[in-house]
Amino acid sequence: MTVAATDRADKVVAVALSSGLLRLGNLAQFIGLDDVVDVRQAHSSKVRPICVLAWGRKSSSRRACRYARAQGLPVWYLEDGWIRNCDQNAHSRKTYSLLIDKQGVYYDCHSRSDLENLLNLPDMQFQRVCQPADLDAARLCRERIVEHEITKYNFCSTMSDSSLKAAELKPLVLVIDQTANDASVSYGGMNAERFRLMLDSAIAENPKSRILVRTHPDVAAGRCSGYLTDYANSLGVEIHAKSDNPIQWLKQATRVYVGTSQIGYEALLCGCDVVVFGKPFYAGWGLTDDRSTLIRRHQQRSVDQLFFACHVWLARYADPVSGNQWTLEECIDHVIEQKKQFSRNAHRFCCVGITPWKRRYLSRYLRSPDGTLRFTRASNCKPDEQLLTWSYREQTHLRLANTAPIRFRVEDGFIRSRGLGSDFVAPASLVLDGPRMYFDSHGSSELEDLLNNHDCTEQQRLRGQRLRQKIVARNISKYNVGSASADHLKSEIVRDIGVKRILVVGQVEDDQSLMRGCSDIRSNSELISQVRKNNPDDYLIYKPHPDVESGNRDGQVNSELLRDCVNLVAVNEPIHECFDQSDEVHTMSSLAGFEALLRGKPVATYGMPFYAGWGLTQDRQDCSRRVRKRCVDELVYLALIAYPRYLHVPSGEFIQAEQLIDMFHEASDCDPARRTGQWLSKLNNISRALRYAA
Repeated sequence: MTVAATDRADKVVAVALSSGLLRLGNLAQFIGLDDVVDVRQAHSSKVRPICVLAWGRKSSSRRACRYARAQGLPVWYLEDGWIRNCDQNAHSRKTYSLLIDKQGVYYDCHSRSDLENLLNLPDMQFQRVCQPADLDAARLCRERIVEHEITKYNFCSTMSDSSLKAAELKPLVLVIDQTANDASVSYGGMNAERFRLMLDSAIAENPKSRILVRTHPDVAAGRCSGYLTDYANSLGVEIHAKSDNPIQWLKQATRVYVGTSQIGYEALLCGCDVVVFGKPFYAGWGLTDDRSTLIRRHQQRSVDQLFFACHVWLARYADPVSGNQWTLEECIDHVIEQKKQFSRNAHRFCCVGITPWKRRYLSRYLRSPDGTLRFTRASNCKPDEQLLTWSYREQTHLRLANTAPIRFRVEDGFIRSRGLGSDFVAPASLVLDGPRMYFDSHGSSELEDLLNNHDCTEQQRLRGQRLRQKIVARNISKYNVGSASADHLKSEIVRDIGVKRILVVGQVEDDQSLMRGCSDIRSNSELISQVRKNNPDDYLIYKPHPDVESGNRDGQVNSELLRDCVNLVAVNEPIHECFDQSDEVHTMSSLAGFEALLRGKPVATYGMPFYAGWGLTQDRQDCSRRVRKRCVDELVYLALIAYPRYLHVPSGEFIQAEQLIDMFHEASDCDPARRTGQWLSKLNNISRALRYAA
């Protein structure tokens, strides 16, 4: 029975018969429909199917085509996009891009496709689709892709120094192998015999060059076999069987021989001479040396026109974090951010003293194709590994072990989460420093070095300004907790003319930031007493630390001292509400002092936090190492953008500070104050952390 639209239909959907398709992340967003449903759901009166989805030329697509004919629906053919992901599992259900073709499959040379039809249009018609401004934008994207070496699978290692040096000795000719029985091979006019012919031709046509056969990443990983390994070995031809970045190799190559591989297309983007033995989508347009005839393709196209058709017109993009549709530019930005963090993580980490629940998310934060990560005992640390631990929590066995000194320390970031770490809420940001952390005033840290030495550009200052304004406008803080209303706090405060309202910020008293960032004043009681002594007639508001309020950590203040020295204790008040009702902020080393600077409040420090000593605060202590004057926006850029790592924990994707602020703002209806029970919440948070990392 044909599925027909009814008056009660309220969702426009696509039908997918493949369970793999149904599990693909953000599929409805990719195709621009309300939902993707299975066959059973397609017959509901509440949906209106408009198409059936088929994955390329897989066997499941034949079943989808039969179903579509029976239902009188068109088929939309899906395939992986040119930029798939940055995931350690390249074949995960998470993808950044999909190709959606309503005519055929781009790699099937036996039938037409939307891509081929577009490229075959007469020039005047093509220019209506791809106008000069579109072509300019496409060229900029192509140049960025080549510059940042963005490929299909981007969790790939960097080309080794030895490979780079070898490529400089004589001209490099790459011969690209593919996985046996791949659909793009059989539907692209290639077979085992033509692969051998391709290698023979490369050898014969380039007698003075270095011939190198590059295997497919799946072949290198041992998941499947290729066509050329045995044959190349029999000829004594060099084989490269590593999953490193193909764009780096293409930048070194003079010629590239391909069957139907996407690497041939990427070689064109890099400016290589490309010799093609199959009939891939990029052949037949006057850009390649074609050893097969494609009579249907009769137009001449430039590389940028081909790129526009493939990357801009055909491909769809979706953000793996929000699920929203993306532009190509946004996808490129995201991949650049992933690669930037991969580069920062390019170490051999030996992680010791890390609790099991932290291991789960830490492995996401520190992943890199050029690095390794092990959780073990200090005594098992290898000579070529670098020791990493959580903050300054060295265990006795670590101090006594005969190991190399600690190289890295990791801690929560400055914009951490919606909820407390002591409630096992996984952090959305971490900072990696070493051998000292940013709050250790006894020596320099990476953050202090940045603040002392980095020359911010005007663009970076403006980015810091925009981020600061967004944080203030959306009332973002480290933990984003608190439930009382501003009206409640206003009604409690007594206002007298000429009397300052001083916010005194409490801290967790056994925290390392107090022990290593403060000298004489190291407790909340001492801070309150000193502030009252210095300001005998002013109005003091004391804000306990959220972890102390929750009962999770130490730092309670004697009630008698509070009665004698404090006018108001702000219990369960959001910190931004406290800022709004205060004239000054006094703290030992709390991050709240930094957050107050963002809001233009005068800040007095009684220790030496990272934001003190730069001419922005009134400091009780001195730090002779800090010699530079900074404006607030430079401080924001360096401390909140350049220094931390941000992660969307559910997806495992690195994000930027601005994205995190937007996420916290959009998730305001998930306020931890609504939790039904503290211990139940802790268990739920631990469960989520374990599930995200699975």
